[in-house]
Amino acid sequence: MSPAEFLGYVGLGLSVSLHIMLVTITLGLGVITAAWRYLAYSRGDTWYESAARRAFRVMVATELFSGVWGTIITVFLAGFFPGLTALATDVIFLPIAIAIASILIRIPSIGIFWYTWGRVSDRVHVLIGFIMAAAGFGVPLGFRYIFAETVYPYAAGMALQGQVEQARLAVFSNPVYPYLMLHTVFAALSVGGFMVASLFAIRGQEDARAVRTGALLGLVFLVLQAIAGAAYLFIALASYAPIIYDNVFGVLLGASATINLAPVFLLKMVVVLALLVFGYLTFVNSGKGAVPSYARYLAPLALLAVVLGEVMNDGGKYPYMVALGKEGLPTSLFFNAYMPIPMGAVYVILAFFITAIVIFTVAFYYAIFKKFVE
Repeated sequence: MSPAEFLGYVGLGLSVSLHIMLVTITLGLGVITAAWRYLAYSRGDTWYESAARRAFRVMVATELFSGVWGTIITVFLAGFFPGLTALATDVIFLPIAIAIASILIRIPSIGIFWYTWGRVSDRVHVLIGFIMAAAGFGVPLGFRYIFAETVYPYAAGMALQGQVEQARLAVFSNPVYPYLMLHTVFAALSVGGFMVASLFAIRGQEDARAVRTGALLGLVFLVLQAIAGAAYLFIALASYAPIIYDNVFGVLLGASATINLAPVFLLKMVVVLALLVFGYLTFVNSGKGAVPSYARYLAPLALLAVVLGEVMNDGGKYPYMVALGKEGLPTSLFFNAYMPIPMGAVYVILAFFITAIVIFTVAFYYAIFKKFVE
């Protein structure tokens, strides 16, 4: 892997990790917002109405930052890896179309949900909220097929052998995808719960009810996520992507590895255990009306777990772009061959990218914690 390929590889990985972290927040908060709006309507409880408004504001701010990072991913793919972009937009066109259609529903529904609040009947508004929440999950429903194909190129393999027409439908039969998608859904709902617990914990004892609800949701879906994650690792990856399995877990048993990600795996296990312990203590104590100070750290821990998972899933293929059994397809196969990229330009892009990460992190903090929470 050349220096330019390596920097493109790392830059793409960073942007994907940040994007998925933010998307996970928006998906979870979207469901919680819709559910609380429904409870406000069905039970006539004004507390749920107020909580739904606050969760929705955080979701909107996160959606904005998420969309920016989605654009950055597109730029990286088009600039550094046009070969992969061409393959994805051809073979995986139908799943991408599903994702794009979901975005076209999701974004307008967010605006409609906000501007019709109190202006249409509660029943109609609740329906809009659930459409907004469901449309959000249509995005990973489509885009996760790209990740599944880089882990196990089921349809892409057919396309590379000349069976392009058959491959466009075969992509829906990728055996890795169901495990990956189930893990994604549970992760989003778990992060959404812990995000609610952390955000409302900042306000203190007055929002103990929201903290308790968020901690409960986070814990329930964290357990389900752990089960789905174990199935993904020990069934899907072990069977269809042994290179990732060996790099993440097999190396602990003495398997050879192209990159040792066992420390990342062990760190994630520690983070998950911490979430279970602190999440449970938060649930118990907030039920007594006392919000512990450590509750505000549940969201950062949950997001760290998401990032570590993406590092293992995407970085586990290193030095390859696409896993292929115990080896893979090299990055050079997908790298920009149309226009030579000088290393000077690569360094400038990377410096700009790192600066953007810092700026966006600070901006995200102030958007969420300063404007929408305090």
